[in-house]
This record gives sequence, C-alpha cells and structure tokens, in this order.
Amino acid sequence: MSINFDDPMNDETFRTIRENFAEQLVAMDEKTALVNNLEFTQQSMKDIANMAGQPATLEMHGEGEIKTMSDGTRYRVTRDGWVKL
Repeated sequence: MSINFDDPMNDETFRTIRENFAEQLVAMDEKTALVNNLEFTQQSMKDIANMAGQPATLEMHGEGEIKTMSDGTRYRVTRDGWVKL
C-alpha cells in the first residue's frame, strides 16, 4: 500500500507515519509513504489527513505494480511486500 499526498507532508505528519508504521515502512519521500501493512482504519487515515492539513489517499497495489519515488527510486510489489528495484 501507499499513502499519498498532493503537497509535501509537514514534519509532524512525516514523523507520525515513521513512528506508527516503523516496522512496515519501506520508503518515504515528501509526498509518498510505501508500507507493507494491510491494517488501516478509517480513523487512522482521517487522523493522518487532519495532521497533514490535506487529503491523504491510501492506494492498494497489486503484485507487480511499480511505484516511483521523487528521487527516481522505483519499488515493485511482490508477494512479500515492496522491493527496491
């Protein structure tokens, strides 16, 4: 999964995502967090969006899908989660 924002995250949001998803966080840049976690609640996403002061989009990705981070690093979804290419 990925959590996506239209604008860069503020420091508080960045820190909260890092702390709350530490074990499952694979990569993060200013607008995207890649996580290996299937347990999101509506409330946790609402809290993240409120903290960010902007909409947060949760995307589900299927095996083989590729996501490119802002620095050009690419990650692919495998059966075991995100893998850096």
